[in-house]
Parts: sequence; C-alpha cells; structure tokens
Amino acid sequence: MLNRPVPSRTSAWILLIFIYYIAAASSFGGFCTKWQFRDDSLMSLRLALDGTQNKPFVYRQLLPMTANLVDSAIPQKAKVSLIHKLAGDIPFSNPIHRFFPGARDSVVPEYAVRYLIVYAMTFLSMFAALFAIRAVCIELIGDRVASTLAPLVIAAVFPLIQTEGGYFYDMPELLFMALGVWLTLKRHLVSLFVVVFLATLNKESYLFVILTLYPIATMRYSHRQSLLLMGVLLGVAAAINVAVKLRYMNNGGGMVHYQLADHVRFLLNPLNYLRTEINYGVSTTKGFHILHLFLVGILAKIGWRTLPPAVRMQTWIAALITVPLFIAFCFKDELRNLSLLIMPFAFLVCATISVVLAQTESQRARQPVVPRKQEPLDAHIWRAW
Repeated sequence: MLNRPVPSRTSAWILLIFIYYIAAASSFGGFCTKWQFRDDSLMSLRLALDGTQNKPFVYRQLLPMTANLVDSAIPQKAKVSLIHKLAGDIPFSNPIHRFFPGARDSVVPEYAVRYLIVYAMTFLSMFAALFAIRAVCIELIGDRVASTLAPLVIAAVFPLIQTEGGYFYDMPELLFMALGVWLTLKRHLVSLFVVVFLATLNKESYLFVILTLYPIATMRYSHRQSLLLMGVLLGVAAAINVAVKLRYMNNGGGMVHYQLADHVRFLLNPLNYLRTEINYGVSTTKGFHILHLFLVGILAKIGWRTLPPAVRMQTWIAALITVPLFIAFCFKDELRNLSLLIMPFAFLVCATISVVLAQTESQRARQPVVPRKQEPLDAHIWRAW
C-alpha cells in the first residue's frame, strides 16, 4: 500500500463540495443548453406555472407550486425591484435569458421571478442529488472512494439520457429517488414519508419507485415489516396522485400516450442504434446507440456480481416495471423515461469503480519494491547544473 497524506475532514468536504458544485453546474448547463424550459411548446414552464399544461405534464407540480408560493410571499416593493432587474435590461440583467436565450418567457415580467426560482431549485436539486447518491452508495457498496466518484459519472451522463426531451422536474426526481433508498436504509421513516409526498407531487411515477424499494427495505426490516412499509408508502403516493389528477381533470391531454407500434418499429430499425446528437457543444452518441449498450455491458460484466443481492433484485424489479411501460407509452429513444433504472445504474457504476480500484491496489501490492541505487554526490551536483 502507498503511504498517502490524509487530508483533514474539513478540507476534504470543502474539496468535495466544490467538485460536486462544478459537476452539477456542468450537468445542469448541458440540460439547459438542450432543452431550457420548453418555451413555445405545450410542455413549457409558463403553462406549468399557470396550471394550464396538458395532462400528464401538468401533474408535475412541485416546483411550479413552490415558485408560485414563494413569489406570492415576496414583498411587493422587493418584487418590483427584482422584476425591473430581470425583465428591464434584456438580456444582461437576467442570468437565464443571457445564457439561454431560448427561455423567452424568463424575461416576461409576470413570470421572470418564478422562472428564476424554478431555475435555482432545479440546479440545487442536481447539486443535492450528487451528495445523496454518494451517501447511498457508501451504505450499499461500502467503498468511499468509488462512492465519491460514481455521482460524477451520473452528473456527466445525465444530459445524454434526455435525448428527446428534458424537463425541470427530472433533477428533483433524481434527488428523490436517491433519498428514498437512503432514508429506507437509515430507517428515517418520518423523513421518508415527507420525501414520498414531495416526490409524488414532483412526478406521479414515484409510485413505481416505491415498488423498487422493497428489496432495499428487507435489508433493515423483516419481510412482513417491509411489505407493511411499502403498502403505507404506496397509499400516500396513491392519495397524492388522486388529489392531483382531480385538481387537473379538466385539462386537455391524457394520462398516458399509447405509442407501442411506433416504438417497436423504431427499435427494430438497426440504423437507430447509430444516431448522434449534440451534448456539451460537441457531437456525442445518442440514446440506444450501440456504443452505449456496449459500455453498459462492460459495467455489468465487471460490477454486477459484486452488487448486494438486494440491489440486484431492485434492478430486476425496476426493469420489469419500466421496460414494458417505456416501450408501450413513451416516445422512442427517450432514455429519461427509464428513470427507475438510474439508481441501479449508479450502484453498478460504483461497484465497477470499486472493483477496478481494488484490482489496481492489488497489482501495486504485488509489485516488488526495488531500492534506488545511491548515486555519488558529484552526480547530484552535475545534475543541478
């Protein structure tokens, strides 16, 4: 083993916070560059704030409702000054419109403050999600170095899974999925119920996330207790779903969009596994590209067997739920709709990094230490000259 200096706990956290902040900013910037807030579309943030979006998009109300509440609580004098800054000197006074001019409604006085609130909450969700993923990887995988590196991978690839769409509620969804696993492992039930409430208000599909938590729960509870816990959590999620759907029952659209035939035709076309797109300003592979499938295969080959049995079971449950729904109801190649598999993917990445690091340390330990020959003093003098 190499003798390495150990930084203080405070120094380590300062470095980690800075690195995760930059990673979250890069990921968030990749999302905003591609999709911004879908202005001039039926999925725009403006319609979400008004509650006039079509179903099912209008169901994702956590951030719009929060922005509306915060906006209403700001004193009128302060709000007038803020609106003047955000909507008065276009585009330099508004950070959203300055860097993402496609977000046209961010400079509309009626929406400018609320756009900024949603913008900030979306980024902070990604920032917090990296710490949550790290914490749950430490609990499940146990390798602190690998657990620290894995969230960086997730942040980097996150814009790549937003292939045919990207939305402000995607990053809070990632945070809530990580928190759901971590709180289950830590037995923080009150906090878990709060997360289920907020997560379901953010996106109605969190009900399916709860189903994937059962194997995780059995790591801390008996099977009977785990079933009871899942049942209560499902009841909370179902109640929130019903309340939201009743609230917006008169909006246009439908609960789901049936796209099985188009999706199957897409998946059967070999050319669709060679598509590319622009991410981070450069050309990258897209969606179900053959390279992506190959890389996932490498991860599975290296890390799958080292995953805890509960995580492998969680992965199978997530796949059995999400893959049929994805093929039947989701738009072709839109990987973000496979969101139930994001946390299992993060665990697989962490396990793979852990295996590779362990192999590297093992190889170093087996290498014989060859002492350096003592050079004459005059050799050091001549080298200095």
